Amino acid sequence: MVRNSLSDFLKLISGVVQGSVVGPLMFLMYINELINILETYGIKIKMFAHDVKLYLRIINDADVSMLEHALTALSQWARD
Repeated sequence: MVRNSLSDFLKLISGVVQGSVVGPLMFLMYINELINILETYGIKIKMFAHDVKLYLRIINDADVSMLEHALTALSQWARD
């Protein structure tokens, strides 16, 4: 509420209401699965709030192949 004014009500078709109690829990459940998948492929992950950074040192063709497999797994996870 700002100066005794409220936002209009809207029907949500996806997502979680901003400021909800369950929102952060749902995000953690969602993102933890992503982390587990990527760590399987040796990808280092750094998180802060809602940002995720991925790190993988590429030295040879095997590392490139590992990254490709990780991205394929990530894509399948997103489709599922």
